[in-house]
This record gives sequence, C-alpha cells and structure tokens, in this order.
Amino acid sequence: MADNNSKDPMDTLRKAMGDLETRFDEMSKAIFGTEGFAKTTGVATELGAKMQKGMTDQMSKNLEFFNMPSRADITAIGERLMTMDERLVRIEEALSRLAPPEAGASSGPRRTRKPAAKKPAKKKSD
Repeated sequence: MADNNSKDPMDTLRKAMGDLETRFDEMSKAIFGTEGFAKTTGVATELGAKMQKGMTDQMSKNLEFFNMPSRADITAIGERLMTMDERLVRIEEALSRLAPPEAGASSGPRRTRKPAAKKPAKKKSD
C-alpha cells in the first residue's frame, strides 16, 4: 500500500514554480519600478521616434530626388481617388432616380447588321 505521508511530486513542482514566480516578481518590481528605469524608457522611446522621423524625412528627400512619389503622396492620391469614387456613386444614384432603366432594355444600340463572314485563308502554291 501507498504511504499517505509521502508527498505528491506535482505539489513540490507547483511550490517551486510559485516561489520562482514570487522571486521574479520581486526582481522585476525592483528593476522596472524605479524612477530611473521610467526615465530611461521615456528617453529611449523619444529617441526611437526621432530616428524614425529622420529616416522618413530622408527617404522622402531621396524619393523626391529620383522624382518618385513618397508614401504621403501615394496616401494623398488614394484619398482623392476615394473622394472621386464617392462622387461617382452619388452621380450614378442621381441619374438612376432621374431616368430609371427600362425593364428588358439592353445596354447600347440595337445591332441590326450581322458581321461579315470570314473568307477561307488562301493557300500558298509552291
């Protein structure tokens, strides 16, 4: 029979994991909870933003030098195209209210002529 006094190995593992989590939490609070860490993080974030802006500006200058559109130019074109598309939709809706399409009417003029029959290709004689 099993001895009731023996410990379950999983209990030991759970306790060790709990202790490890507690220690890690204490260490992270000691490091990340300081004023110095907060300032350093703020400076690093600001530096990263400045570097990114500088790279974007430099890339725009390079693209302008080669007479190529920048991301801002492409975005502006996209926005203008969306505006034009919205206007076209409104125009189409207004036209359909003024002159609704007739039922069964085909688009374009009626075709009354038949295409000419194709002539058989001439063979080259040797």
